[in-house]
Amino acid sequence: MVDWNGTLISLTWRAGKAFIFDGSDFSQTGEFAYDGEGWGLTRNGEQLIMSDGSDRLRFLDPETFEVQRSLAVSVRGQPLPKLNELEWVDGEIFANIWQTDAIVRIDPASGAVTGVIDLSGLSSAAGIGASRDFVLNGIAWDPAGKRLFVTGKYWPALFEIELVARD
Repeated sequence: MVDWNGTLISLTWRAGKAFIFDGSDFSQTGEFAYDGEGWGLTRNGEQLIMSDGSDRLRFLDPETFEVQRSLAVSVRGQPLPKLNELEWVDGEIFANIWQTDAIVRIDPASGAVTGVIDLSGLSSAAGIGASRDFVLNGIAWDPAGKRLFVTGKYWPALFEIELVARD
């Protein structure tokens, strides 16, 4: 789900439909169809950016929902599949990789992964044991406070994390 100009737009995983809600009273105001699965959605101020579980991101017109461009995401020239939850963070796209403890930083112009955020051990800090279902699956950015939050599917905790460079 993403907010856009007073609305909330939510993808369905497999139904190929997105729903549009009024941001003030949450009444449904519209819907649109798309091809494939809906895994993640964010926005860059001009377009919506959608993931579908593949190595590609779609940039959508926020008014017509037409695909304006598609971006292949790669690590050292190799496609990076399973792009899931997305968040726009200061000019970069952050994406968690489904069923891993990693969030990647993606250059929105080239699709190149510019960094990896290793969150191994965070699920155990949340009190979650190893599971295919209880996975890292939530990224939120507070631009005013410059704060990054992460959580997971079925996790009872939300974490504020600080990014630090590591050699």
